[in-house]
Amino acid sequence: MKKVIALIVLTLLAALLGGLIGGIAAEFLRFIEWGQHMLWHELTHGLPLQTLLLTSLGGLLIGLCQRYLGGHPKEINAAIAEIRNTGRLDYSHLPQGMLTASTSLIFGASLGPEAAIMGLMGGLGTLSGDIMQAFRTRFKLPEPQKAKNRILNWIRKWPTMIAFLAGGVVFVRRLDGLYSGGIFNLSAYPFQWGDLLWTIPLALVGALGGWLYLKLHEWMQQWFAPFKDKPILLGLLGGFSLGLTAIFLPLVLFSGQHQLSPMFQDAVQLGFWVLFLTGIARLILTSMMLNTGWKGGQFLPIMFAAAALGLSISVVFPVVSPAAAALGAIGALLTVVLPTPRSALILMVLLFPLEYVGVMIISVGTVALLKALVNRLQKSAPKKAEFAAAED
Repeated sequence: MKKVIALIVLTLLAALLGGLIGGIAAEFLRFIEWGQHMLWHELTHGLPLQTLLLTSLGGLLIGLCQRYLGGHPKEINAAIAEIRNTGRLDYSHLPQGMLTASTSLIFGASLGPEAAIMGLMGGLGTLSGDIMQAFRTRFKLPEPQKAKNRILNWIRKWPTMIAFLAGGVVFVRRLDGLYSGGIFNLSAYPFQWGDLLWTIPLALVGALGGWLYLKLHEWMQQWFAPFKDKPILLGLLGGFSLGLTAIFLPLVLFSGQHQLSPMFQDAVQLGFWVLFLTGIARLILTSMMLNTGWKGGQFLPIMFAAAALGLSISVVFPVVSPAAAALGAIGALLTVVLPTPRSALILMVLLFPLEYVGVMIISVGTVALLKALVNRLQKSAPKKAEFAAAED
């Protein structure tokens, strides 16, 4: 009887902890939205050189956070790698990480909230797992046995599944209305079969953008490496660069999730050069933010950059649908940046209407084939060189 009661309590505990994690994550996003509105539209509205002053002040605060609180939270790729390798995400520096991430996002970083959410939910999820494990030990409940079948493994970890489902439900319910228009609203651009034809050249544009972003990230890691012991200088450099650019290209501020729909609507008025330069500037600034101590995710802003590059082409060639132009470029850029084409396609399917699934598949597939061809040529080059040397 005691064991049955303990199992019931464990079930309720898992649901409670999962719901708390989902609620905290949703409230974090609401806090970021509130902080951005208060800082930019209430407290400093009409301030001369508002953008440059706020981003520079943000850079100073980020530098101070880096110096006294450490480099938390981890970048999303590092957090995912830690979870894969250990099944855990360290939560000992969670408050410091959320403070730094909040400062970055509220002060206009060209970054998204996904890295902060990953750190928050991963850390709290690990903490809740430790609490449930302590409960199991206290009441001598049997440990779930590992199975070779992955699905069976998940079933045997039923408290984790309950926590996950409860957290997901609470997270979605608490965010209701925050993104009422969707991050990417394409309802004004119905799918046409001709879109599939234009996807291939637009995919090449997105692929070039993805290659540029990866190269920029690599170069900036080298450029800023000598200044790693000067976090305040780096933070100020990132903030000043962001503010100066935003004076001329205001669409580079924030993650881009709220600016994308207006950019679609005003694409013709913005014109080719504003869209094109906004896309390139986004790629540069996102990499610069990450390499100067600002905290946030890269995926929303670089997707915005790809959309801007695609829209710039559709402005020059009006026959190209804005939706096909943006999705073709986004899918290609994600395929270059993400580890596998499958990851890029899954992310596209989750974010965009399924009526564009053909555009997504062609965009991702085109770049996947190019990557496979390049890899094959790179592997064959050393063999040809060895063969030529042997002949000599």
